[in-house]
Amino acid sequence: MIDHRRTLGTSRFPSPRSVSLAAAVAAALGIAATAATARADDAGETLQEIVVTANRREQNLLDVPYNISAVSGQALQAAGITTLSDIARLLPGINIPDLGPRGNGSNSNIIIRGLNANDPGGSAYLPWESVPLVATYVDEVPMFVNLNLNDIQRVEVLRGPQGTLYGSGAVAGTIRIIHNLPDPGKFSAEVSVDASATSHAANGSYGINGLLNVPLTDTAAVRLSAGYKTISGFVNADNAIIFGPNAQPVLADPSNPLTSNFATQSLRDIDSALSQYERIAFLWHVTDSFDASFSYDRQDDRSNGFSRETEGLSYVDNVLIPEAPDHRIVDLDALTLTADVGFATVTSSTSFARNQDQSTYDESAFLLNYNAESPLYYGSYPRASTDFLTDYTDSSVVEELRLVSKTGSTWDYTVGGFFRHEWNDLFQYETIPGFAAWSQLPGSADAVNQVLGSSYSSFGQYITQYNGGTAPADLSPVDTNYTYARNSEFLDRAIYGELTLHATAKWQITGGLRVFWQDVSQSLYQTIPYGGPYFSTLPAPANATDALGSTIASGDQKFHNHLFKLNTGYELSETLRAYATYSEGFRHGGANASAIGTCVFCDSPSTGTFKPDTVKNYEIGIKGTAGNWLRFSGDVFLMHWSDIQIQLFDYSDSAYVANGGKATSQGVELELEGQLGHGWFATLGYGYTDAKISSDFTITDRGETILSAQNGDHLPYVPKQTVTAGLNFTQPLSSGVTFDAHADASYRSDVSTQINASASGFQELGGFTTVGASSGLLFGPHLSTRLYVKNLTNQAGISAAGPVLKNANFYPDYRVEYLSRPRTVGLTIAYTFE
Repeated sequence: MIDHRRTLGTSRFPSPRSVSLAAAVAAALGIAATAATARADDAGETLQEIVVTANRREQNLLDVPYNISAVSGQALQAAGITTLSDIARLLPGINIPDLGPRGNGSNSNIIIRGLNANDPGGSAYLPWESVPLVATYVDEVPMFVNLNLNDIQRVEVLRGPQGTLYGSGAVAGTIRIIHNLPDPGKFSAEVSVDASATSHAANGSYGINGLLNVPLTDTAAVRLSAGYKTISGFVNADNAIIFGPNAQPVLADPSNPLTSNFATQSLRDIDSALSQYERIAFLWHVTDSFDASFSYDRQDDRSNGFSRETEGLSYVDNVLIPEAPDHRIVDLDALTLTADVGFATVTSSTSFARNQDQSTYDESAFLLNYNAESPLYYGSYPRASTDFLTDYTDSSVVEELRLVSKTGSTWDYTVGGFFRHEWNDLFQYETIPGFAAWSQLPGSADAVNQVLGSSYSSFGQYITQYNGGTAPADLSPVDTNYTYARNSEFLDRAIYGELTLHATAKWQITGGLRVFWQDVSQSLYQTIPYGGPYFSTLPAPANATDALGSTIASGDQKFHNHLFKLNTGYELSETLRAYATYSEGFRHGGANASAIGTCVFCDSPSTGTFKPDTVKNYEIGIKGTAGNWLRFSGDVFLMHWSDIQIQLFDYSDSAYVANGGKATSQGVELELEGQLGHGWFATLGYGYTDAKISSDFTITDRGETILSAQNGDHLPYVPKQTVTAGLNFTQPLSSGVTFDAHADASYRSDVSTQINASASGFQELGGFTTVGASSGLLFGPHLSTRLYVKNLTNQAGISAAGPVLKNANFYPDYRVEYLSRPRTVGLTIAYTFE
């Protein structure tokens, strides 16, 4: 039986000013003590076995000799976990900053065992150039997507480097989302509806989900699932520009177009969103020894503004263009063929994945910085605002062929080959609404004339004459002031294997190796439609430059390397196992493909490429059971991280990746879960992580320090302490009705937002506690209802902050903090057909 335990998770709501660690631990211990008392009265219930496939074969969770957690679909439902970004609420030692529906899907911000050097607050806008430190798999498809967790069998979380089996991106760990398979044995269907109300939201949220499992023959079945949900917004905007036809700003004083500011308005619930998904899966037991399965997933997410508040303004996002629509479509196709060849199982997994995203966001702080720095750039345009539009497509084809031996002999092995071809295209363009029309007005060059002592009649004349007096029309000011096109390609080929020696009936030793060949290439084309020598002064052949101020850059890298793993486990007793692991992680480098030169939007040659970073992990732990009612696991770990990749913004606020020095992360992870009798089930988890820079380093660009770090600086967004606790109670009532109740709590201690306290935008975000509860009634085998509340205490928690630009003092309102969802009360009704 696969992971049918009843587990407790946590409803999420951070509060940086709320419950202390001591209070959270006390609450957790109180839950455990209450349930333990019930256990003392009735020892009749025992734990159910949890089966996982992390090692590519079915194993009891306790037989896997490293730290792995498994969360069942039932536990996800009980805790109200509906997206991958919520999973940290259930598991200690994991942090996933919550950026809301608009920001959670752009990049993976999963932090395991303290490995993080980036600021997630700036990750909501465009895909990072470095790959995530945590590998994410949807069944057999290696791809990050903030998936709606519906019809899920379980989620497996593997901590520490998993490179030998899961590739060069599994540096800090791997998360596997595993769906339920079609069942040829019976017909079943389910429909559920959900409605909820959130504090500070004007409207409610609604959802509907459906599931259909249809046997086609005795050996084949198809499984269909689909859903749709709306997510109400709870953040308002008090400073939104009013736009008229053709995206032109409406003037506050129409009689004075030269110096008038723009008219503004207040908007309600700007962070609303909706999501719909469809999944079809087909399974065919072709013969007793050959299975074929196919699945197709599609998720369509649409969201508006960000779930954040301007610092000091509660539930208000005070940016100039708060409506920042995002439309993301994810398609996943997977074909898996499995054959039993007697001595082993052969599996072929072929997949195609595509992530398409179109988004808009406010970049006005960037323009205001330059507008304030010098009128020679934009003439001190009085209505300076910037809309940044992004069109992104990431596609990949993956083929993996592996051979997994049968168990029961002295030697077990897993060997395989892996091929991945990934390519992505990113196009961005930036507009200055109303700028072209303003630049033709008499007097628009007054600020330029003051600086230069000139007598230009308009800013348009200044641009034309500065470029020789005969500049083409394309160099005249236009609303589109910047374009950026980036094309990337990644090719990964690998052979891998793990070999296990069962030296005795109680002692096993495993060695793992992955050898890989990787090619990374990127090219970039950027244009500044006007600005002449202020923006592009690059001589060929360093970068091509044309009359429109365009720059072209490209870069390629190749990597050939290997990863090792050594693990041993010893069965101290029938219910207790000890283990030790050494494992390595590798994340490939790449080419920033930045424009190199001395123009305003160019970078120094040192930023052209970035190197791989590597991790060496050491871990010892124990896991086991006590009396068939308590399951436990604990470990200590030490990780050395070298050449850490950091996503940065240079002096012109262009994004690129650079390598820093070294960091060390060490800590403790503990998990307990107990079947405590009289229908009680409890969980308790604790994580301690101390992640710091271990060698001084400085990153510079054109002689300017971009980042300076000292030995002992804490890694950003890594809480030192996390606590999770939960309690479930199930009680049969009369006439076939069953009652169940659920309560949970989780705590995360303080985090910092930057590596160094002197860095621009450094903040300390206080710790917070999440509290949730639900109760349900099951009326026979068909009808069920569940009433739930998330963020029971309705505290405004801050899980991330930013972005804070280098010159944010020009527009301090851009210091924003991302909010977790306020108190939400809802009701779910489900009906099952069989």
